[in-house]
Amino acid sequence: MLAVIRGAGDIASGIALRLFRAGMRVVMCDLARPTSIRRTVCFSEAIRLGETHVEGVRGVLCADAAGARAAAAAGDVAVLVDPEAACVRELAPDVLVDAILAKRNLGTARDMAPVVIGVGPGFTAPVDCDAAVETMRGHYLGRVYYEGSPLPDTAVPGLIGGYAGERVMRAPADGVFEPCVEIGAQVTAGDVCATVAGEPMRATIDGVVRGLLQAGVPVHKGMKCGDVDPRCHPEYIESASDKALAVGGGVLEAILALSAEKNAAAEKNVRVPDVLGPETVHTQHVNGSLSDEGFVSALVAELEAGRRVGVASLLATSGSMPRHEGARLAVLANESLVGTVGGGAIEQLAIERARAARSGGAPSLEWYHTGDAMACGGDALLAVRALTADDLPVLLAVREALLRDEPVCVTECWEDVAAPTIEVGPAVRLSAPTWDDTHATYREPVTAPSRLHVFGAGHVGAALVGLAAAAAGFEVHVYDDRPELAMRERLPQAATVNCGAFDDLAASAAIGPRDSVVVLTHGHAHDETVLLAVLARDVQPAYVGCIGSARKAALAREHLVASGVPQERVDAVAMPIGLAIGAVTPAEIALAIVAQLVRRRAERRGEGPGKGERA
Repeated sequence: MLAVIRGAGDIASGIALRLFRAGMRVVMCDLARPTSIRRTVCFSEAIRLGETHVEGVRGVLCADAAGARAAAAAGDVAVLVDPEAACVRELAPDVLVDAILAKRNLGTARDMAPVVIGVGPGFTAPVDCDAAVETMRGHYLGRVYYEGSPLPDTAVPGLIGGYAGERVMRAPADGVFEPCVEIGAQVTAGDVCATVAGEPMRATIDGVVRGLLQAGVPVHKGMKCGDVDPRCHPEYIESASDKALAVGGGVLEAILALSAEKNAAAEKNVRVPDVLGPETVHTQHVNGSLSDEGFVSALVAELEAGRRVGVASLLATSGSMPRHEGARLAVLANESLVGTVGGGAIEQLAIERARAARSGGAPSLEWYHTGDAMACGGDALLAVRALTADDLPVLLAVREALLRDEPVCVTECWEDVAAPTIEVGPAVRLSAPTWDDTHATYREPVTAPSRLHVFGAGHVGAALVGLAAAAAGFEVHVYDDRPELAMRERLPQAATVNCGAFDDLAASAAIGPRDSVVVLTHGHAHDETVLLAVLARDVQPAYVGCIGSARKAALAREHLVASGVPQERVDAVAMPIGLAIGAVTPAEIALAIVAQLVRRRAERRGEGPGKGERA
């Protein structure tokens, strides 16, 4: 079951923990600059840092809905900068939870998902939600309302350690918030904890700073900006509050109750909305292409077990489409789906036809014209067929080629639509899949996923690993000379994490001609060391980028040329790195880098405007 949560503050994060631990996949949406106070227990911190952990559960920032779907399927809480929850249209979640806690409904409607739950005042069940959950501390905290609304907000903070309103720190003026202390700091009444427009924001009681806005957030006078816990228990700083978990329990209860109601109605042959619908993804390998070893392995496993698989494939596209030639979706025997052809109406059509093919229906091949059905406005040649044990040798050969990093070519012939064939052979000179309409033949070059080598595992590097792997499908290899940063558990989405001197790492890294290299070490000298080693190779990678200002870039180019690096190689380095999107935070910089990597990859594949490029 997939749940989308609007908001990623402490209450929303408590809900996410409850749902995640109950086995649901979770996607959270928040502002580009969140206003969360208890940031150590908020998944919204992933927006600032690229990733964060709340009670051992990892949250990762994703670039788009597809990346969020992949991250959630891989076992993370996915976080999107999406305050309007526009991702709901593409993700089609089973459950939508509005936990913005704005004390009013900011656009959530009951028809946005099979189950819609409103958290806190501002919602009325069953008018704009199926159920509402109480957030007021006291006797009714966490209670579920299937008719009516939660109690109105009193603006009085809950009692903690004998203090209520006194523990809250508020902005002394209008302006930009600038903290002076960190969350977890011990303070006494009168200590300055932050400034706003030069005015001090002071602690009003003794205790530990439990929450504090991030730097740079615009605030208005009287706005809640911090929280002091008089109990002085450090472990409370890193754990979700009783209130957050109680509200999360109420949300979970509502989901289960509505699901039970659905099941009971189904037993009586009453048609009701499909609350629990079939899973849309069951592995982290959701790219849905023959170049994705995980996707191919999922097909192999089904066929080896003697089970048929329904597969829908895009063999040609025109105009603007979410995905293009080579995109595939498979329906497995347990009704799980692997891969995607782009979401929306074409995804639903592909699922229906693939299910039918798996159950014995005839193959089909026809152009799908989006017209007004999808905003993109493109067209696609949709091919649907069943794979059987007869196709297993081809898929085994494809998987073996991927594991050996040996390119091959897959050819599908659809001259006889009732009996399409698929073959695998040696690689041919194709940069992208092609459809020969005259002979009804499709050819696809199959290669292992693009590799990304990241030199530097600091804040930007760590944010980049998650984005590049989950959102863009790169196989990421990380290199750093700091043992405390080059840790596998810190970078779980990396294929390898390597620790050593940068000159040794750069010289020994297995960098191929299709690979990308990103350099963002902790010093200019280290950056140039890596660049010299990479640019001196006989076989150059497809992309090299280096972080730094325009001034640093100019100096580095001079040094590289003076060291004997050919001018054309120096000119090819993306430095400063990333697309110019005004990125400031580590997560934003990582996003700019991934965007540039995706653009360059699309250019190499011959894709341009209307063929996948969104920048």
